[in-house]
Amino acid sequence: MLRFAIPRVLGIGLLALAAALLVTPVQAQTSGPVEVKHPAWFKDSLLDMPADLKEARDAGKTGLMLFFGTRTCSYCHAFLENTFGRPEIVERVQASFDVIGFEVMSDDEVVDFQGKTLWAKDFAVQERAQFTPTLAFYGEDGRLLLRMVGYVGPERFTAALDYLEAGAYEHQSLRAYLDAREAARAEPARAVIRDQALFAAAPLNLDRRGGDAQRPLLVVFERPDCDTCERLHRTVLTVPSVREGIGRFEAVQLDMSDADSRVITPHGETLSPRDWAVRLGLTHAPALVFFDLQGDEVLRTDTDLLVDAHGRPVDEVNPRITANVQARLDYVLEQGYLEQPQFQRWRAARARDGGGL
Repeated sequence: MLRFAIPRVLGIGLLALAAALLVTPVQAQTSGPVEVKHPAWFKDSLLDMPADLKEARDAGKTGLMLFFGTRTCSYCHAFLENTFGRPEIVERVQASFDVIGFEVMSDDEVVDFQGKTLWAKDFAVQERAQFTPTLAFYGEDGRLLLRMVGYVGPERFTAALDYLEAGAYEHQSLRAYLDAREAARAEPARAVIRDQALFAAAPLNLDRRGGDAQRPLLVVFERPDCDTCERLHRTVLTVPSVREGIGRFEAVQLDMSDADSRVITPHGETLSPRDWAVRLGLTHAPALVFFDLQGDEVLRTDTDLLVDAHGRPVDEVNPRITANVQARLDYVLEQGYLEQPQFQRWRAARARDGGGL
């Protein structure tokens, strides 16, 4: 295969010292498009995963962190600027992992952890980098230790580093680890906001094994005292087009801290919302999980969508964020996952074909 190299670092030429950890976008820092460029400290890899992993392990590190992104991904830019813009976080990452950046649209040649050669865009699909950014951490023998999808703010990423550095992945999920850390918190002061006009009421029987479902399923997991959940209700969920799109789903809302209620899942299990969230491995609230007519999960958003390109919370209706959520709804409603399992590639093709973003 021919190799079409995509630069991973600007590294050439002297950058301002203030940008040593993050290269600022070419575009002015406005609300317009951003151009994502990897920090100069990312490894300049030949994309041979076994060789890169061996080099990291020989240096005494846990392994590799792969950063899957695209050049125009505002959430990638927010993560690089806000989370990886903090020297103390970068120092901790570099102590344990070599970091390699991937462009999920590229035809770079990659040797995967099993020694198979494939294009970077296909490697991204293989590693379940359905959205950008996706952060994937690998240890000895290419074992996946943790995958985080979407924008991850400094606090949550720091908790993930704690989880990895403690070796907690050997015996518990990140969700269980975070729950244990939060167990000592005071009783919540604010309950989950209920939108009875948009979401079905309890009791909830979501069993889809009979094959007679007429609409895909959307399950929105929230939790008490959740600022981001409240921002979702104040912003995106007030937009008529979004509400209309959600209305085409069987849509339900669950409190992921609720251990007492019961819900019948798409595959017929009876679980509490909390146990189902744990079973799904959800780590963020709100989390949107989409299922097809047969009850198989086809898409999830387990990250904070309500941030701008610099990682700052957005507390008003924002066209970019609204379009992002609408695209996810359309991806499932149009069964875009059948033709293209990588969401960004589907969205780019749709835009080229005149379907908009």
